[in-house]
Amino acid sequence: MSASQHPAQVAMSLPPGFVAIHDILEGDVQINTKVNTVGVVTDFRAPIPTRGKDWKCAIRLYDLSVQDDEDMALRLNVFRPEKEMPVAGCGDVVLLFSVKVQRLNMESPSLITHWETKIHVYSAAKIPRPPGNASCALSLSSKSQSRLPGQKENAYVSYMYHIIKKDRIPTETEFDHMALQSANVIDKFSQLKDVVDGRFYDIVVQVVREPYDQGDKITLWVSDYTENLAFFHYAFHGAANDSYGYTKTKTKPAASNGDWTGPFGKKSIQITCFEPHATAIRQEKITCGTWVIIRNLQTRWGHNASNLEGYLREDRAAHGPKLGIRTLDPTEDSKSIDPHLKDAIRRKRDYERTKKRQMKDITDAAQAGQKRKAEGVVTTGPTSAAKKRKTKVRRAAKRAQAQNDEDRANTPVVVTDLNALVKCENQNKPASLIADLLEPVLHDTTIDGQLVKLKLPFVNTNYRANVRVVNFMPNNLKDFTFAKKSSEYDVLSDNDDGDSGSDSEEDMMTDFTAIRNWEWRFYLELEDAAVPENQQKNRVWVAVDNQAAQYLMNLDASNLRHNAQDLEILRQRLFILWGELEEHKRREQTKKVQSIEAAREGRPPMDSSDEDEPVPKDATKTQFTNRPFGCCIRQYGVRVQERDEAKADAGKGRRWERMFGLFGTKIAQ
Repeated sequence: MSASQHPAQVAMSLPPGFVAIHDILEGDVQINTKVNTVGVVTDFRAPIPTRGKDWKCAIRLYDLSVQDDEDMALRLNVFRPEKEMPVAGCGDVVLLFSVKVQRLNMESPSLITHWETKIHVYSAAKIPRPPGNASCALSLSSKSQSRLPGQKENAYVSYMYHIIKKDRIPTETEFDHMALQSANVIDKFSQLKDVVDGRFYDIVVQVVREPYDQGDKITLWVSDYTENLAFFHYAFHGAANDSYGYTKTKTKPAASNGDWTGPFGKKSIQITCFEPHATAIRQEKITCGTWVIIRNLQTRWGHNASNLEGYLREDRAAHGPKLGIRTLDPTEDSKSIDPHLKDAIRRKRDYERTKKRQMKDITDAAQAGQKRKAEGVVTTGPTSAAKKRKTKVRRAAKRAQAQNDEDRANTPVVVTDLNALVKCENQNKPASLIADLLEPVLHDTTIDGQLVKLKLPFVNTNYRANVRVVNFMPNNLKDFTFAKKSSEYDVLSDNDDGDSGSDSEEDMMTDFTAIRNWEWRFYLELEDAAVPENQQKNRVWVAVDNQAAQYLMNLDASNLRHNAQDLEILRQRLFILWGELEEHKRREQTKKVQSIEAAREGRPPMDSSDEDEPVPKDATKTQFTNRPFGCCIRQYGVRVQERDEAKADAGKGRRWERMFGLFGTKIAQ
């Protein structure tokens, strides 16, 4: 080095293990990689609270690799408790250990902290010229951290700070003004019901109609399922319309309400999206049904001066490209999902349920009117038919109760040959008979001062029983699993899919959230094994749902028509449960097919005889020799459709039906 050369002018490389900001911004560093880097502060956004325990602040940095390009700067997002937040001043140097590279949608790469990240802030006014040691400029909070910068890092900080071009660093006044503004940021999130003219908002909404692409801009129709009286009213024009219009794909604005695919009423807003947001919408493939978060949306009266509309324009004050629209995933873990999205999904579910009931009422009323018109009569009110039915039911219940009392009088036998390979919970509980499960439950109550007994449609009760399998449904093991449509409503903890089985084929075709997953669902007919052979053995059908089947067989559901390996595993494990029942059932099915074919051809069945033989009294009951086992059975109720209003005890057009289900039972491997 010559005598005239200043030490600061001697070129110095980045410390070992450090990455230049240019390489991060240009995508040379893989996303989610942890890196070390260092840069000069040009902007500091004051910490603000988040929805969790941490606070958030943002720091913008540049280094020697990007000093000549004012558009290139790296954003550092810091998430920490308020007391642990770093404080960076104008022109300070920030050195980072183990910070993660991230990229959100089409935005430039940025940095985000995690629990391993170490942040060291050097005060600009205290950084000595090379070869001075910059450790003296470290802030107090930085010095207290476990991983401190070494000699090479401190030397590089001095070198970089005194050689870098500082025309990008704002004045102290400008810097303090920007920091003060960021500290006064107001949460701009709003539901659509609260937006007004001339304001900017952040919203979480669902695209409810196919976007209309006009080249330089794209029009979206979105809803968060709240109502705003200033929105356009999308009316329902009759039951003949497709209620959501998903079977009609449109690529241009609706000329009328007939092709409207969103919620009816004043629950949707039209948004015009300009560049760069239009390009993002195309590249992210945002379509009807996509949930999105839209930031800095301006709302004002549209061209007709009658309804509010939204406008998403480029943020010219942003450092680099900033997108105002981002997709949201409603199927992600419920603990990490945006709470605004969760609330919107809940509102959509409630709207869909209300709309479904209203559609049914409209349809029922129309059908009833047509029927009365065709018959030429007017209903005059209820008759005594309901009373007669109730009397008949009470008499039948008394007869059934007497029969049950007689059956229960017989002492049950002790089952000693239980299958040891089938385990069940609650072994300390006494075993019940199937008759116990089937016995109706009467509830004492008082009506008009008189004590009466009401028969409950079901009770939520668990039982343990000793049984054997005598039948199963469906008949083919390949049908023991079914393709279930997953829904955005699955993220709701209070979601009740009890009505999911009533979805029509049209609903399945038009539901844009339908993503197929495989689940178990089959039924077993169980016979009481604790009743002597010479006595009547009660039987009950039990449902085996996905959770119970997974526990029973320790096997996840799959497409058994294509997964031969899982089908064979299923067959082997169920053989432990029911022995040769499948083979017996297959033979019976073959006989039925042969009998049908024989009848068509006019010949007797292969197993028939010319001699008349007496038919056994209990010929319909097949005798089984498979071993009994202990299992747990639960009783519950489901709502089913009911046209007879006298029987509709679960709401309009619905009644409760008693069901039984298997649980807590496992086949040992």
